[in-house]
Amino acid sequence: MKTISYLNKNIEVIDEADIVVIGGGVAGSVAAISSLLENKSCIIVEKTNFLGGSATNSLVIPFMGSKVSKMDGLNVKLNEQYLGFDTNAFYNGNSKNAIFANPITYAMFYDKKVRELGGKIYYDTTFIDTIRENNKIQYVLCYIHNGLYAIKGKCFVDTSAEGVVASSCNCTLMHGNELNNNVHQAVSMRFEMANVDKERLVNWLRSINYGGFGIPANPNDIEFVRDDSYKDIIEKAILNNEVSKDDMRYIQAFRVPGKPGVFAFNAPQLSDKYHSDEPEGYSICIKDSLTAIRRYSNFFINHIPGFEKAFVSNVASQLGVRESVRVKTKYVLTNDDYTKRARFKDGIAKGDWYVDVHADDDSTNDERYQPGEYYEIPYRSLIVDECDNLIIGGRIIGSSFRVEASVRIQITLRDLSEVIGKACAYSIDNNIDLNKIDGSIFKDSIL
Repeated sequence: MKTISYLNKNIEVIDEADIVVIGGGVAGSVAAISSLLENKSCIIVEKTNFLGGSATNSLVIPFMGSKVSKMDGLNVKLNEQYLGFDTNAFYNGNSKNAIFANPITYAMFYDKKVRELGGKIYYDTTFIDTIRENNKIQYVLCYIHNGLYAIKGKCFVDTSAEGVVASSCNCTLMHGNELNNNVHQAVSMRFEMANVDKERLVNWLRSINYGGFGIPANPNDIEFVRDDSYKDIIEKAILNNEVSKDDMRYIQAFRVPGKPGVFAFNAPQLSDKYHSDEPEGYSICIKDSLTAIRRYSNFFINHIPGFEKAFVSNVASQLGVRESVRVKTKYVLTNDDYTKRARFKDGIAKGDWYVDVHADDDSTNDERYQPGEYYEIPYRSLIVDECDNLIIGGRIIGSSFRVEASVRIQITLRDLSEVIGKACAYSIDNNIDLNKIDGSIFKDSIL
């Protein structure tokens, strides 16, 4: 049994791989699959019981669409494979790059996919620290289920929610809105309600001239949002202290593949006054979310036809955090880059989602790209000076607060993750540090 010394303790080296991914969420899962497809061994370290991150643990469905995502890339291929795995799932709109997924089957799909390709996953695993030598990570230390262990690797991918690996390597983390007192985006705790009579709901919506996202021919296809057609009901409930004004600020409910009679609520959305990147703030958000869900669901049961016999059937096991920290990488995407539709020599993915900031002041950027317009994300926004064999993925890549609100959609992060896997393989095969690779070598094959 090989051990290393850490704080005067002998720590068992439990495993090793070419590439170690810390955080098996939306980005980390795809980065691992990409590296496995490059014939490299890979280990995923995941703190929950499921891969998929926000899509599974936070119940974030559907994927938002993109008109510029690579249509022959890994994102689309995985979507096609998942729709074969769960035949109840379907595309979100006319493009194959975005889907409606069932969070449970989506987690099952990723576990199966990673293992079929020869990857390994350590669940219930909390990252603790790195052991570094000569500006490179040699081991990550993790608490794996029942003890402290080390995992050895050649390249390390930080797709954690809070940039924990980058932080351990003394990288600079950027917090919140740099132009507005570092305030964060609002967080949501998604939940599901079952036993909804959608036909009764749709008939009532027609009777009150509901606008929203429109009323489909099939009641099971309804997506329910806040609308002026029933604002009197909302205002009365607020006046009677059944719900708060904050509770009712954001109402959005999606259908769930394979779950007729179920709505997945993208709510309640909490005020951004608590910092979810701080221990106490995160816990307060959980507490406030749970009490808000009770008020929120009772409002629908008591006031909205079709919900009379409904009940809360599922609550996300992970807080829906839209933004917390970003890593200060070699290049940090700026607000001007978004406005000017920036292009880069080492551009490796395209983004076209609007600046989708969820905040108390609803400070969303009104500018929307025309179809086909986009900005590029450079490879340099994924690498750091502080560590040679570390690459950053997910919503924590180098960007301003407002650009992160565009970058963070799942499709864009998955496109970046395909490059991450390729970059790690290239680094190993050519003995070139990740932060010394000329990212332009990936441009033609990815964009």
